[in-house]
Formats: sequence, C-alpha cells, structure tokens
Amino acid sequence: MIITAGKYKGKKVKTLKVGEVRPTSSKVRESIFNIVQLREESTIFYKGKTKFLDLFAGSGIMGLEALSRSADQVIFVEKNPESLKILKQNISIAQTTKNIKIIPGDSLRVLNRFGENEFNFIFADPPYEAGLYGPVLKKISDKKILADKGIIVLEHNREKDLSGFAKAYGFRVYKTKTYGDTGITILLSDFNGGY
Repeated sequence: MIITAGKYKGKKVKTLKVGEVRPTSSKVRESIFNIVQLREESTIFYKGKTKFLDLFAGSGIMGLEALSRSADQVIFVEKNPESLKILKQNISIAQTTKNIKIIPGDSLRVLNRFGENEFNFIFADPPYEAGLYGPVLKKISDKKILADKGIIVLEHNREKDLSGFAKAYGFRVYKTKTYGDTGITILLSDFNGGY
C-alpha cells in the first residue's frame, strides 16, 4: 500500500498479511479525505492545530495519510502485537516522531486517557463484527474528547447503518458512502455546537 497524497505521497506502507486485518484501501482513503476537504471550510484541517486519532490503527495507513496531509499530531492506538511491530516500522516514513505517538492497548480503554476537546479528527476502523461502534461512540461522547466542529470517520461493512448510534450519543451523520464491501460514515459533533 502507498500514501496517496501530501508530502509522503508514494511512500510504501507495510501491512500485516492475515485474514482479520483489513487495511483501508487507497480508494477509500482518498474518498474520506476528499469528502472532508470539500466541506464548507474547503480544507481537511481546521483553524489552529489538527490532532488526529487513529483508533484500531493496524498498519497506521490512515494516520500516516493525515500526517502526510499536514496534520499537526497523530496518535495511533493498536493492541495487536504483530500490528504494532508493523506500525512502528511504518512511522519511519515520517522521518520524525516528535508529532507521532503510539499507544499500545485496547482502544476503548485508551479513550479514557484523553481530555475534553482533545481531537478534531477521529478515525475508527474496529473489527466489523466486534460490536464496538456503539461503545466507541459512547466513550467519545461521555469523555467529550471530540473538539468543537470535530469529525469522526467510521469504516464498516457496507450494510451497517450507524445512524442510530450517532443519534444516541449526540452526533450527526454528515455523509455515508460505500465502496465495494466497505462503507464509511462521517459524523459531526452535534453535542458541542454542530455546524
């Protein structure tokens, strides 16, 4: 896999070759960043610093895309030891670790460590059938870690409808898209002002 845009465009990213790991495809990554970039502000990133949280990070491809596109800080959360090894190798693409942090551990537990308004972009791609979308959104909402006008992108099976979870935990669905078997749902932070 390669980084699709930005200062690291074309750089190769290693992935774990096992069945349960699904790196986000180039087409889906480009679409996510294009959708966000084409919002009213005409930029993927926000006034002030952009802090990106990559939950269930795997190879780290999404966080590295964000970094390539000028995110100020990226935090990767991953618990699989084999994925962590690959992730640590992949962040060498950035040639610096001053704005990168890897937190080994369970994503739901790690969310307890963050403060209010800590991130303005959260990407979550949990195992599709693990039933984690609701618990992740509840934790983000309860801890209020998404900043005002922040965005959450969820990757999921194309048949999954996450609008009920979004409404239950104070988020608004901005857009949903499908690409083959993959779906993405983009949420806005209605609980702190919305758009």
